[in-house]
Amino acid sequence: MKKTKQILCGLISIILLFTIIMQAVCAQPVKHLYSEQEILKVAEDIINWKKSDNKSSVNGYLLNDAFLELAGTTAGDWFPIGLGRFAYQDDEEGYLAVIKEAVQKRYGQAEKLSAAKATEWHRISLSVLAMGGDPTHCGTYKDGNSINLIADGTYNRGKTAPLGKQGINGWIWGLIALDSMRYEIPKGSFYSRDDIITEIIKRQLSDGGFALSGKVSDPDVTAMAIQALSPYYNAEKSYTYNQKSDNKQMQKSVRNIIDEALVCLSKMQLADGDFASWGTQNAESTAQVIVAICSLGIDVQQDNRFIKNGNTLLDGIMKYRMKDGGFIHSLAYQADNPTSLPNKSNSMASEQVLYTMAAVWRQQNGMRILYDFRAEQSTALRKRISNLKSKISSITNKTSKSDIEKLLKDYYSLSESERNYVFNYVKLSDVAKGLEINILQLANKTAVIPDKGEEDGYLPVYFILSDRIAVSSLPKPLTTKQYVEVVKLLTKLEQSENFDEKETYRQILLNAKNDILAIQNEIDSINAQVKNKLYPFDKISLKDKAVVDDIVNRYKKLSEYDGQKIERYEDVLKTKTKVDNYLRAVIITVVLILVVSILLILVALHIRKRRTKKRHEMEQLEKLYEDE
Repeated sequence: MKKTKQILCGLISIILLFTIIMQAVCAQPVKHLYSEQEILKVAEDIINWKKSDNKSSVNGYLLNDAFLELAGTTAGDWFPIGLGRFAYQDDEEGYLAVIKEAVQKRYGQAEKLSAAKATEWHRISLSVLAMGGDPTHCGTYKDGNSINLIADGTYNRGKTAPLGKQGINGWIWGLIALDSMRYEIPKGSFYSRDDIITEIIKRQLSDGGFALSGKVSDPDVTAMAIQALSPYYNAEKSYTYNQKSDNKQMQKSVRNIIDEALVCLSKMQLADGDFASWGTQNAESTAQVIVAICSLGIDVQQDNRFIKNGNTLLDGIMKYRMKDGGFIHSLAYQADNPTSLPNKSNSMASEQVLYTMAAVWRQQNGMRILYDFRAEQSTALRKRISNLKSKISSITNKTSKSDIEKLLKDYYSLSESERNYVFNYVKLSDVAKGLEINILQLANKTAVIPDKGEEDGYLPVYFILSDRIAVSSLPKPLTTKQYVEVVKLLTKLEQSENFDEKETYRQILLNAKNDILAIQNEIDSINAQVKNKLYPFDKISLKDKAVVDDIVNRYKKLSEYDGQKIERYEDVLKTKTKVDNYLRAVIITVVLILVVSILLILVALHIRKRRTKKRHEMEQLEKLYEDE
């Protein structure tokens, strides 16, 4: 037995030495290494481009009032995530105020945020966290209870609709949202973490990748699956499941799944360092792969698996950078994607590159991975993990079994939610297994030594003079343009310390908010009427005149700003002209018929009168003859 162990140790030493030699031999020269300053410059340029796109000044907010109108939508939530993960100061309070209102309004509908897309909950949860908010208390129901986006969108989503109703994305982003603050799942919940993990890994394809549908792996989905599973990479647990693609029973650990997915991604990477999805090379696919690599603690500029012809993943994504600071989706135009202009910066591409740069920057600074929104590790914890990683890196064939066991105890004394930051744990695990150490048994016997981080202090909020002046300066009459400002002021007022006129200001802002909501309801009502009663416009007839006139009259009562929100109003005006012409034609026709009728009557009367006169003359003449 002793001799067998010696042989195993010898083999492990040879493997480790071979790995080091091969890495040295196979290392590819990198064309360019991007510094932290360069990464920050890329991010700054994207932010400034988007400000310009928003018609905001360089010194103004990216999240200005125009942008905040999109809060709660795909177009409105990803830039806040990028900004927040860079710790870039913007209008966080404004975003949180508006998103809370948007969520509360949508929760008034039967389907709440969406009937099918669980990712609505996940995206909004992440954006709220990025802006410093709490998705477990994102507004209130009418009964006063808090809206919990994490519960409703992840572990209890199945009570209303399956988490995977929209496909694998529901499972992937559900797990990312759930682990964004390492939320605990209460007893009696619909899903457990293992349920969600199993649903993801059972969708792995035979080549190690993942896809939205079909059997061809897609880099975006594969990378997102890695992002979701990355917190469990070090776990020794294995899962038994039936693979959906061929119903074959499998037993794998998350580490096995991720390693296979990394091999798949490495094979898909192109010569320039970027990726193609659905046949098109694009920035977004490359962005998702970078985020995935960073989530595992892998250096995107040093790992040979992701260097092609000296081009790193960062080289691959920089080819889509425009002179104005933004990024394009693709170098080739796609007819089915009108925003894919190869010479014009694209908002979706730019927002994804922004949070990708945040992932790289955070890695360069030893911070938490992109979708881990917990407070940064304390200095003591970072030192503790750094020392452990250093000791693991120093393992050689001379490292004793007792020293390996001590390192395992150091590892398992970390809280479970911090262990994924020991990025080289796999080396320790492999050596321990070679020495036939029962890792799980040792783990169960090791007590966790919690990290004692500093608690954040309470900072009071004051409704200052400039806020009160802003309330007094609200225009009359109001328009929906003031909605964001009113909501921001109202939210700040409700969070502020008490003062004598607080209730007065509260009532003013509540009335203003209700007035604006009434205007918005009118806009929505008009748009619904246009869509439901006038569309398609080529089938309009005279019977639609009352509806058309009603819409036009209601439109005239709106402000110029609000009138711009009426969809296809130009078509309504054309329709009114058309209907009015119909009516005019009818009136003219009726008038002509009346005139002709009157003329015919007059002619008939004239003829009748002439006949009567003639008959009378004949009678007179006959009478004259008779008298003679």
